[in-house]
Amino acid sequence: MTYMEKFFELFKQNLKTERLDMRRLEPTQENAKLVWEAIKDEKEEDFKYAPMMQNGILPKSESETLQMMQTHTQWCHNGVDWYIFYNNNLVGYQRIHYWPENRTVQCADVWFKKKYWGKGFNQEIHKKIEEIAFERLQANRICRQCMKDNVNSFKSIQKSGFHHDGDERQSFRMPDGKFVNQCRFSKLASEYGKTQR
Repeated sequence: MTYMEKFFELFKQNLKTERLDMRRLEPTQENAKLVWEAIKDEKEEDFKYAPMMQNGILPKSESETLQMMQTHTQWCHNGVDWYIFYNNNLVGYQRIHYWPENRTVQCADVWFKKKYWGKGFNQEIHKKIEEIAFERLQANRICRQCMKDNVNSFKSIQKSGFHHDGDERQSFRMPDGKFVNQCRFSKLASEYGKTQR
């Protein structure tokens, strides 16, 4: 079995954490309706750091939500995405990719509805990802990123034991056209388990 096949075997499925259900949703009309109902009353400014939302611009309808999900599925040829449920309510989203040539799991797009910020959900999801990636996939490295001015994400990533590797200057374009720096983080297999999670 190749590393890529092992990655899909381990991750391309529904997963559970202590409080959350990480569900794989195919881009169907029914699922688009579910996602649309969950996000339609959210404020765009709360999604400005969510590239999955077409650079922070929320879909305007159920049909746009379906298009977004279809586009997103195409991006995931080397990855997996989950919609995050808490008490059976859709509260967020997480995507990861795998680069088998250097055995790196890359955590990509993530968002949560604002009322669920600060509840430790992101930490809980990444604890699960790390456990599977390091203990079962034998990954060498997990990497994460956030925008330079996204203070909450920066603190959350560092709190979970990731090393700040540096910044890529003006590597991301915000919805208002402004270019911002992206902070890059990594955790190595040799560092796994050395931080309090």
